[in-house]
Amino acid sequence: MANRLKDKIAIITGAARGIGAKSAELFAAEGAAVAIWDVNTERGENVAQQIQSAGGTTIFCKCDVTDATQIADAAQRVTSELGMPNVLFNNAGIAVVGELEDISEADWDRQYAVNVKSIYLVSRAVIPLMREAGGGAIINMASESAYVGFPMHPAYTSSKAAVVHLTRSMAVRYAEDNIRVNSLCPGTINTELYQEFIAQQDDPDAVNKEIEAMHPLGIGEPEDIAWAAVYLASDESQYMTGAPMLVEGGILSL
Repeated sequence: MANRLKDKIAIITGAARGIGAKSAELFAAEGAAVAIWDVNTERGENVAQQIQSAGGTTIFCKCDVTDATQIADAAQRVTSELGMPNVLFNNAGIAVVGELEDISEADWDRQYAVNVKSIYLVSRAVIPLMREAGGGAIINMASESAYVGFPMHPAYTSSKAAVVHLTRSMAVRYAEDNIRVNSLCPGTINTELYQEFIAQQDDPDAVNKEIEAMHPLGIGEPEDIAWAAVYLASDESQYMTGAPMLVEGGILSL
């Protein structure tokens, strides 16, 4: 344990699987007390149990990050059981697949509710607590898709571009409160979300190979992004705010 996050109290949304779960594990291993927020109780509690078994400090809060009431309740529990948070990783997200003409209004709205509005709702609840704690770091999950026009992902790509610019606005506003805000932009990562997308394709193997070939370093793993999140949450990045941190396997260099 390197204690890069010693004395940090962190909230990670969407932490029951994938990048969120791996980030929760690494945050705890680096000394942070971690609050896992997710709608999936069974998987969220399992992640918390694994962290506790490894000697880490954590709690699981069932929370729909599109619901302001649930967010307020979860934030209150964090302050009661762990203390004032000084790290927030807005990781929760979904991916709506489909061409512009085929996506329903309901799916479009849900894409933005989970990927963008949740950042507004959770940050609105947590920033006053973070200010009381003396400052901290917010990480907003964006994507390589904020910079690449994938034709089958107009809802997803546009939502992630919104996250990048929302982050810049937040960074400028909250610098005076000693709150840094950065976005994290992963490349294609081997998560369940990605595997679910691949499984929907007519020729999954061909699509997987095509996507892998688009990234000079290939498809990444959750820990590749979780370590980047550790850096953004730590004091090592204390002079960094408003920045999109690209961890995308080289796709944007092509």
